[in-house]
Amino acid sequence: MGIKGKTRDEERARAVSVTKYSPFWSERFQFVSAVKLDSDTTCINVLPFRDYEGLSKYVAVGDDQGRVYVFSRNGDVLIELYTVCDSPVTAMVSYLSVYKNESIVVTGHQNGVILVHKVLEGLNGEEWGSLSMENVGKFIPTDHSEEGLAITILEVHHVGRSRYILSSDAGGKIRVLRENGTVHGSAILTSRPLAFLKQRLLFLTENGAGSLDLRSMKVRESECEGLNHTLVRDYVFDATERSKAYGFTSEGDLIHVLLLGDIMNFKCRVRSKRKFDIDGPIAMQAIKGYLLLVNEEKVFAYNVSTQHYVRVSGPRLLFSAGLDEIRSLFLNYQVVDAHVEWRRVIPLIASNREKLVVLGLGGGYVGMYRSNLPVFKGEFNTMLWTSPVLFFIVFLFGAWQFFAKKKDALTSWGPDYPFSSTPTGAPIGSSSGDRSIVDSSSRRDELVDLRAGGLRGPSRRYVSPSRYPGEQPPPLRRALLIPPPDLLLLILIIKLRRS
Repeated sequence: MGIKGKTRDEERARAVSVTKYSPFWSERFQFVSAVKLDSDTTCINVLPFRDYEGLSKYVAVGDDQGRVYVFSRNGDVLIELYTVCDSPVTAMVSYLSVYKNESIVVTGHQNGVILVHKVLEGLNGEEWGSLSMENVGKFIPTDHSEEGLAITILEVHHVGRSRYILSSDAGGKIRVLRENGTVHGSAILTSRPLAFLKQRLLFLTENGAGSLDLRSMKVRESECEGLNHTLVRDYVFDATERSKAYGFTSEGDLIHVLLLGDIMNFKCRVRSKRKFDIDGPIAMQAIKGYLLLVNEEKVFAYNVSTQHYVRVSGPRLLFSAGLDEIRSLFLNYQVVDAHVEWRRVIPLIASNREKLVVLGLGGGYVGMYRSNLPVFKGEFNTMLWTSPVLFFIVFLFGAWQFFAKKKDALTSWGPDYPFSSTPTGAPIGSSSGDRSIVDSSSRRDELVDLRAGGLRGPSRRYVSPSRYPGEQPPPLRRALLIPPPDLLLLILIIKLRRS
C-alpha cells in the first residue's frame, strides 16, 4: 500500500499545468479567416482597397524569400508574386493611385533594395473581381558600403499631387524617393528613426525626436524630455490623435509620448512610464481606442480611449492571450502541439487602424480578426482640446464678445430710437419734441365747422418720418450678423465628426 501511495504522489508531481484556456481574445476579437503559407511571414500590410461598407478588402504579406502574397478578407489567396529580389521583405507600405481601382505597394528588403509594385483590381459588377500585381520600379542603393542594411521603415508623404516615399534603414539613413524610383535626397541621423508622423515630416528615434526639411534635406534632432537617455526599441502613433505615440524601451518600460510642433520647432515629452517585463522582439499596433503589443508568445491589449489612463500612469492593460490559445481556435490540438511548427515566431501585427487586425501566428499562419472592443467618445474630446481647434474656438468667442460690447454701433438703429433720423425735407434741428401743441378747444371748433360744411380738411395725422434717408439701412447692420458662440461651437464639432 505504501508503494502504491508513493507512486501516485510521484505521478501527481509530474503533472504540471502548462496553460489555461482564456476566452478573452475570442470574446473581444471576432475570427474572420486564416491563411497558411509555406514560408515564414516577415511583413504584413493592409491594402487601401475598401468595399461599399468602408471595410478593408485585401491584405498583403511578405515572406523570408522575397515573395508577396495578397489575399482577401475572406481568406482567399489571390496573388502570389515572385519579386525580382529574393531577400526577405522587412518593410511594406501601400497607398491609392491616382487611377481608379489601382494601388501602389512598396516593399523594402533586407539587402536594402526597394521595389515598387502596382495592384490593379478588376470589378465584375458589384462583386469582387480579379486582382493583378506587377513590378514597376526598383531602387538599389548606389553606395556599395551600405548594401546589406535592412529597410526598417517605409512611409508615404503627399505634397499636392506629388508623392514621396520615405525609407529608413538599420543604419539610421533616411532616403526620399520619387514615385518613379529616382532619389530626391538622403540624410544621415545619429539615432535610428522608429516611426514617422502621418503627413508631417516629424519622426521619433531611439533616443528622441527629429524633423526633416524636404527642400534642403536638413535634419533636426532633439532629445525627448523625460526619456533620461534610455533607448527605445519600437514606437507606434495613436490611431486617433496624431501627436500621441506609445513606445517600448530597452529597460522594459512602456511609455506614452507626445510629439508636438512643426519641422522648425518641435518638442517631445514623455507623459507616462510603466514597467513591463518582456524579453525578445516585439511588435506594436494601434487601433481606435486601443494599443496592441505582440511578442513571441502573447498578445497584450491596452485601453487608451478613456480619460482615466491620462491621469493614472499611462495605458491600462485589459488582457493578454497566448498565441497558442489563439491558434487553437481554428487548428486542432495535434497541429498546435507539434512544437516543430512553431520553432520560429516573428512578432507581426498590422491593422487598418480601425477594426481589422491581422496577426502573424508563426509557422506561416496569418489570422484576421475584427475587433469588438468598444470605443469611448472621450477620445474625441481629447483630440479637440489638444489641437489648434481650441485656439480657433477661443478666437471666435473673443470676436463675438468684442462686437457684442459695441452696443452703440449695434443697437443705435433699433426700435428704441424710432425718430432719431431727420426726415427728408424737414428743417435741420427739428424733431418730434419741437412740434407745437394745438389747443384742444380750438381744434374741436374746427372739426365742427368742417363737418357742418360737408367738407373735410386736410388730415392732421402725423406721419412718422423715414428712419433712414432714402430707405437705405446702414451697411454695418446689413453685414454684421454674428451668431452666438454656442452655435459656432456646435457647427464646428459637427464638421469635425464628419471629417
